Amino acid sequence: MKAGRTILIYTDGNTDIATGHLMRCLSVACALRELGGRAEFAVSDEASADLLASFFPKGNGFPVHILHADYRKPETALKALTQLLTRGPAPSPASDGPEQKSFSALLIDSYFVTQDFLEALRPLVKTAYIDDLYAFDYPADLVINYDFAPPEHFYSKAGKALLGCRFAPLRAQFSGLTPVFREQVANVLISTGGTDDWNVAGKLASALLTTPESASWRIHVLIGPMHTHRNELQALAASHPQLLLHEKVTDMAGLMRACDLAVSAAGTTLYELCAAGVPSVSFTMADNQLPCSRDMEHFAGIPCAGDVRSTPDLIGRLLSLLFSLAENPQKRSALSRSMHAAIDGKGSERIARELLLL
Repeated sequence: MKAGRTILIYTDGNTDIATGHLMRCLSVACALRELGGRAEFAVSDEASADLLASFFPKGNGFPVHILHADYRKPETALKALTQLLTRGPAPSPASDGPEQKSFSALLIDSYFVTQDFLEALRPLVKTAYIDDLYAFDYPADLVINYDFAPPEHFYSKAGKALLGCRFAPLRAQFSGLTPVFREQVANVLISTGGTDDWNVAGKLASALLTTPESASWRIHVLIGPMHTHRNELQALAASHPQLLLHEKVTDMAGLMRACDLAVSAAGTTLYELCAAGVPSVSFTMADNQLPCSRDMEHFAGIPCAGDVRSTPDLIGRLLSLLFSLAENPQKRSALSRSMHAAIDGKGSERIARELLLL
């Protein structure tokens, strides 16, 4: 591993593709910094740049380059990306060592990449790609897929593949956590990711607040920066003091460990809940979440209530699964153990080490 190297990260986030790409790449960027490396971001437009900057650690951000391209058509970013790779990293005023004249690798996280796009970049720089779509055999020097059981021989064009849930790119605060178990359920967390077009959080919170079995629970709802039904949730919380809304949470691990149960869309948050050992129920709202929910159920024991797009009584199924866990401490404890055993929270560090070796 070579400290001092600079990795360029190409990714985007907005109301259409949500925040997952930005968040997992930021986790890797922070891990690179902890290992003595450097990271810079390249995004397609100002919307992605502003959203990314809102997630930066306070007073400790990263350089961001805007490519002025269409995030749905990465080839429109090729010219600007090539120029950036040729120009090299931005000067680092806090650098202790010699300035890097070139990027040592390019990490790409976009569902819209094509084979031609990757092949055009590969002669210019070592490339790495985060995949969870299996769209094609990606021609990259490094491919990362943190599904629980990705097919080993799918990535024949990759120089190296990092496969399995041990590479889940979580924030450093989720590394080495010890689960906290309480006999009685008092706090429940609801997370729908960066957005919530279907208002799952609002509907579920309303149901929990008015159902006798859960009327005494404190309901914690994570509100992402692009949450569609923010106003409805705020109005509901104003009349129900046991409903607590959380935005821009810095100590997410602490919040999770203070909760006894959780409901989460099948994305990065579900991996974080595993690392924290919080007994959880999942649901899906996008095609790319389907493999995660399936694997989480099979390998970690997390029950899935269904897909919001095709499950008419999703809220009822979520309630049923939550109450089943709440009334059975042994079942809840077993789920906590199986989830925690699946994810150790060190995936970002493992990815960062491999990037610095490219």
